[in-house]
Amino acid sequence: MASTKAGLFNFIVIGLVLAVLAASYVYHATPVMVEAEKVNKENALAQFQRIVLLARAQWIKTKQPKVLIYETDFDASGGTMQKHEKEVAAELFVNTKGWPEGFEAGVGNACEYMFTLATLREFDVSSEISVSDEYVNGYLQCVFFIHDKVWFEYNAGSGVVKERKT
Repeated sequence: MASTKAGLFNFIVIGLVLAVLAASYVYHATPVMVEAEKVNKENALAQFQRIVLLARAQWIKTKQPKVLIYETDFDASGGTMQKHEKEVAAELFVNTKGWPEGFEAGVGNACEYMFTLATLREFDVSSEISVSDEYVNGYLQCVFFIHDKVWFEYNAGSGVVKERKT
């Protein structure tokens, strides 16, 4: 009878220790996971802005309606340097104001295309993200949603990428 009580006591003690460890993990890991998701979203937005500015810079240089965006690396100081192999990452259509619109007007999912180019291999595009693209006054307007809430917008008429804090 004594060994049964000792076994029950050990079971309860081990159960409590496991419960405390699990609660501690949830308490400490949840903020880390939330912060990681926030950083991931900020990085994706920054990469989208980077694609917009790279396309604009190429347009200023060439004044062509289509520009080529080459893969770039970052050096230790944070500056960009073009890869030596000159691998083409994207061909983007640029409007008359010099801002990228992905494709020519009315062709395909231009906003989704630019987002995919910007976040290639860096962001998990899941069912949580949806994109709305439409043309207003002849310019592409993109709205990106996460969990059905507006995340950020892009206006190809002005080149403005605006994050929506929720």
